[in-house]
Amino acid sequence: MSAERKRNRIVIGLVALWVLFTVTLAAWWLVFGLRQLDLINQSNLENAVQLHRHYQMLLWEGGILIASLIGGGLALFYYARREQKRHAQVEEFFAAFTHDAKTALASLRLQAESLREDFAGDEPNPLLDRLLGDTLRLQLQLENSLFLVNLPRGKFFLQPIRLGDRIEALRLHWPNVEITQTGDGVVIADARALESVLTNLVQNAVIHGHATQVDVQVSRNAGRLSVAVIDNGRGFEGDLGQLGQLFVRHARSSGSGVGLYIVRRLLTAMNGTITFRNGEAKGLVAVLELPEAAGANASAMLSENSHAASVRTNYEAPVAGRR
Repeated sequence: MSAERKRNRIVIGLVALWVLFTVTLAAWWLVFGLRQLDLINQSNLENAVQLHRHYQMLLWEGGILIASLIGGGLALFYYARREQKRHAQVEEFFAAFTHDAKTALASLRLQAESLREDFAGDEPNPLLDRLLGDTLRLQLQLENSLFLVNLPRGKFFLQPIRLGDRIEALRLHWPNVEITQTGDGVVIADARALESVLTNLVQNAVIHGHATQVDVQVSRNAGRLSVAVIDNGRGFEGDLGQLGQLFVRHARSSGSGVGLYIVRRLLTAMNGTITFRNGEAKGLVAVLELPEAAGANASAMLSENSHAASVRTNYEAPVAGRR
């Protein structure tokens, strides 16, 4: 059961408990009051008419109170359910819209890359390069928005993935950025989520750090792989502990923080961690830790899933919003 469904059931359960408690309390108060009036009426016959009037008043007021509590509880239950359905409809609409927009952007990017290949022998075209860069950035923003919506109920398909294959894909996305790699390894991760993590880190280095070089260093540490993403940008002057917090802006030029927030959440879902520190000379260093795939089984599973991982990366991302 997803976290979103659990939350919805908890809300409905709390509403039901509140209605049950208040109605039971009001009913007990009504029964107790009526019994006290009966006892007084039996011991004092002189004021029987007045006591009977109080008895009727207490009966009517208690009945109205109980009916009001039941009606209010039912109304609260109705509006809670309606709000949950409306929230689900908004999520479905946003996911469908993001899917359609990503499909159109993928086609636009393919056409732009074809144009760049056609004019490969001519002089550099800055407008075409800018079109490709803006398309990639918008595609990443849509992907982050889709992850942000689906994180509470998203499913992850953990499998062995070679880091070198994902880093090679980064070079295709940023041909003007020098991306180097030291070491390699196979991690247990979700293909689409791992690609989003690495893409967001490089995007953050290029856009906010103005980096031109990114070095990825892979090392082993007690059954886990440590992946250090080091850029030559301007680093980060604020509180490093706030990196990855949603909608926290550190300067006027800062973004919304969605990208690094998605990175933290995705790594947590894949049993991983991330820490940030400034480089010794300049730039920012992001250190990821992910579970390493077992040696013998990793090679076999990797060969079986290499084609499936490639298909998932290119196909599953657009349709994930419709799950």
